[in-house]
Amino acid sequence: MKVSYFQIRFKKGKVNMRISSLKYFYEVSELKSISKVSNNLHISQPALSHQLSKLEKELGVKLFDRSNKGVELTNKGKILYDYAKQILTLHDNLIEDINEDDCKNKEIRINVLNTHANFILDGVVRDMGSIFKNINISINSQKEVNKKALLIHNRADLVISCSNIDDADLISEYIGSDKLILVSGGCLECNSIERLPVALLDDDSNTVLKTLENMSKVNVCLKTDSLDVIKSYLKKQNVAAVVPRISVEKELKSGKLMRVCSKGYDVSYDLFITYRKDIDANLKKKFKIFKKELESILNKECIDAVV
Repeated sequence: MKVSYFQIRFKKGKVNMRISSLKYFYEVSELKSISKVSNNLHISQPALSHQLSKLEKELGVKLFDRSNKGVELTNKGKILYDYAKQILTLHDNLIEDINEDDCKNKEIRINVLNTHANFILDGVVRDMGSIFKNINISINSQKEVNKKALLIHNRADLVISCSNIDDADLISEYIGSDKLILVSGGCLECNSIERLPVALLDDDSNTVLKTLENMSKVNVCLKTDSLDVIKSYLKKQNVAAVVPRISVEKELKSGKLMRVCSKGYDVSYDLFITYRKDIDANLKKKFKIFKKELESILNKECIDAVV
């Protein structure tokens, strides 16, 4: 079942508004860019602009100030934004409740938004069945420009990322920190790190950008979001790679990889879990248990690294 229209009564009369138009408005308000929303939602820019103009015409107000730098909400637009957020959430909840399967098993959708955040799940995935008993677990890795929309519009139940997601309707909690470190597959013959061919595990996050600033004089010859590609690369002699410490702990312990001591290239990054405030108490309790398990994984790796 789909709810395509809702009706608002003004002093001047009634306005029939599409949910899709309100969603377009909300997404553009969040990203402040028509082109980004056009790419994300797979709608042409002219069609998106037409939807926004039609919404302004229906309401009889200007919602955006447009410029070469993007769009900004007007005062009237800010009022609609606050209501749009509530309306879209209620609409998504309505559709979810109507279409909810009566089966015993439900599904928890976990989205991992950064390559670096993926590796924390390796140590806890075997215990997830006992934490989320009688619940199907779906884990997806995707790069999403609008992180808030994933949760607010019910496209995910829990998000793991390298940054805090700030929103009044969401709970974003710090899990812990890890480090990007420089590793190699054996002894290095280069006298200077600057001449060393280096591979970078890249996830387009601020962490990587910060690393690149620190590595401005280093020969970065490979960037990939695949750890397997990095490990294959490290089988070559006299090369190194920058990777999350947690992703190569087993190889460091076994001696398959060696940590290259270089203070300039150790960069810490934080990990967070985020979920909606309005979830039921039982699910929130399970998320708290899951968070503790993730914290224990990070704490264990930190202790092992020191030892």
